[in-house]
Amino acid sequence: MDLVDAVAPSLSGVLSRNFFWLAWNTMLAWIPVALALLVFRLGTVRAGRLPVSPVWWAGVVLIVLFLPNAPYVVTDLVHLRYDVRAVGDGPVVSTVLPVYAAFIASGFLAYYLVLRETGRFLDRSGLSSWRTPVTIAVHFLCAIGVFLGRWVRLNSWEPVVEPRGTFERMMLALTWEYAPILIAVMFIVTAVGHFVTRAVVETGAASARRGVELIRTVRTAPPRAEQA
Repeated sequence: MDLVDAVAPSLSGVLSRNFFWLAWNTMLAWIPVALALLVFRLGTVRAGRLPVSPVWWAGVVLIVLFLPNAPYVVTDLVHLRYDVRAVGDGPVVSTVLPVYAAFIASGFLAYYLVLRETGRFLDRSGLSSWRTPVTIAVHFLCAIGVFLGRWVRLNSWEPVVEPRGTFERMMLALTWEYAPILIAVMFIVTAVGHFVTRAVVETGAASARRGVELIRTVRTAPPRAEQA
């Protein structure tokens, strides 16, 4: 009970201070997952060709606009130092760090799921050879998007509602001397985050499948002679 009494107030404080932006950024990170499920699962599959429907391509554009919100969560570590200070002598490891870890893991899980749906759609379309180039291109576009979101404070919907002003802000930001460095850093972070998330999720899924198969085998196996 002493541990609970020590952790609960600090954990409650972390959540109450950051609830709005944690919930908002998490929602933005998962919007492209919902879009990907609609676009890539309901899209017409044609062997060796992508759909030509303007509606389908509009959905793809929306995914590209919102997808940077998923890896963007890692940049919210800028708030970490304020929470550490707010906790003071409280239990940082058991309160602040788990909240941020879960938040960032959720964002990269959303990112992984979108790329998984993209890859599966390419496979069904007979375009499997494009999976790696598309993944790299998505990492690069998301790195630019995260840079524009964090350092320019550009929102995903601004290119749609205010295209001219957004374009001018983007060009101004991308000509900044430090822009290539920051974009390169975000590309590496995004690629590594996706690689780690993919490895963890797919390894866990494979282990779960093996466990289920083992249970089924044990249940369906005929009893041994001595048991009979």
